[in-house]
This record gives sequence, C-alpha cells and structure tokens, in this order.
Amino acid sequence: MDNLLDRALGLEEGRGGRWPLLGKLVLVEDCVETGGAFVVHHIIKRFLLWPQPPALSNNALILVAFSQPLSHYDRVLRKLGCNLVAQRDNNRFLFFDMLNLRFPDKDDAKTGSSVLVTV
Repeated sequence: MDNLLDRALGLEEGRGGRWPLLGKLVLVEDCVETGGAFVVHHIIKRFLLWPQPPALSNNALILVAFSQPLSHYDRVLRKLGCNLVAQRDNNRFLFFDMLNLRFPDKDDAKTGSSVLVTV
C-alpha cells in the first residue's frame, strides 16, 4: 500500500523486493512542534512486515530508544498490526532502552551483572 510517507522515505513497494533502508542508520529528529514518533512507528512496522526473500530472512531491526520503553512501542505497533514481542523472540527486533541502561561499576565487572557485559 503506497502512501505519501512511504514515498518520502523511499519505501514504495515494487522496488526489487529488497528493503530500501537495509544496512542504513535512520535518525529521526523532531524539528517542529509535532513529534516525529509516528515516523519511527511507521518504519518499524514497514520493516518487520516487509516481505523478506529467504536469503535475507535473518535481518533484524535494532532500535536504540532514548524516549520510550519497549512497552510503548509494543502497544502502538500492536494497534498497527505488528507484534514486537513475537518479532523480538524470533530475533528480528532488538531493543536497547537507553533510559534504563546501567553503566558498569567495579562490582558489576566482577559479577558480570551489567547490561553492557551481557550485550
């Protein structure tokens, strides 16, 4: 389904079957009064529901979030018809919550309990 946002992002269907943003870093920055979160939600949904050829079926989307927890994205994407928890369980979606990230101290390094150690 082609729409203006897809065209603006270069996500029109029928472009060779390959995800146009494959291997690219996408940074969404708000620069007007209206937030840009809808663009993030749209890109996530389009990537996870884009038909993948078998050779590319192991590709994953990595979201580094600075403003919302996973539960927020999961609720919004479920309304859009995409289950993020199922995608995460299938290793198609990786989420890094920078709001709750703990940086290791000397005690964490000894016990191996730091998030950074397990990543």
